[in-house]
Amino acid sequence: MKIVVIMPLYNEGKRAVKTVLDVKKYFDGTVVIVDDGSRDNSYNLLEKKFGQDKKVVILQHIINLGKGAAMKTGVKMAWSKGADSVIFIDADGQHNPKHLPAFEDALAREDLVFGYRSMGVEMPVIRRWGNIFSINLMKSMFNIKRADLLCGFFGFKRNVYKLIKWSESRYGVETEIAARVGKYQIPFKEVKIDTIYIDKYKGVTIFDAFKILIKLPYWYFRK
Repeated sequence: MKIVVIMPLYNEGKRAVKTVLDVKKYFDGTVVIVDDGSRDNSYNLLEKKFGQDKKVVILQHIINLGKGAAMKTGVKMAWSKGADSVIFIDADGQHNPKHLPAFEDALAREDLVFGYRSMGVEMPVIRRWGNIFSINLMKSMFNIKRADLLCGFFGFKRNVYKLIKWSESRYGVETEIAARVGKYQIPFKEVKIDTIYIDKYKGVTIFDAFKILIKLPYWYFRK
């Protein structure tokens, strides 16, 4: 089975370089990096470090299109490389690449694998309760029980993509995928990962969460 690791990023600079280096310690296959229109020096740093590495593909959106769009760009490249499966990992260091072998093992047996973090004190309070609220809401609406709804460390096989292919271009992508998994009752496995928060104020804001909530009815009725 050929797996490609996909890493969307926006303004991560040296963090992204370190994350790629860490990924390569645990993963021997191709890494597809998608710079989603970063305004900092992320792309230049990555090109300088990995431009000659045949196992690293660096793509760039000229403008910022959103994480969901960057993920789709990565998937398209992975399929063109002959991948059977993909694993997504964030570039900011909040997903520990040491768990990649566990994802590879799980994908050998399952079509879809989600990472999940502990809901303990390591997770900021507002994010912990927001995650718990989302988990229960998705369980009631879409009949899906996840240990961590908002974790972006996950992977799937090529045959699953047509069922979970998302329309959301920004932060709601993980929630939309969960909605589609529940709607089609796609079996999945969960792999526990470290709970790491480098920047407690980065990511989904309350305003973002509200925009995601109002899209739930659309995802519920969408085919």
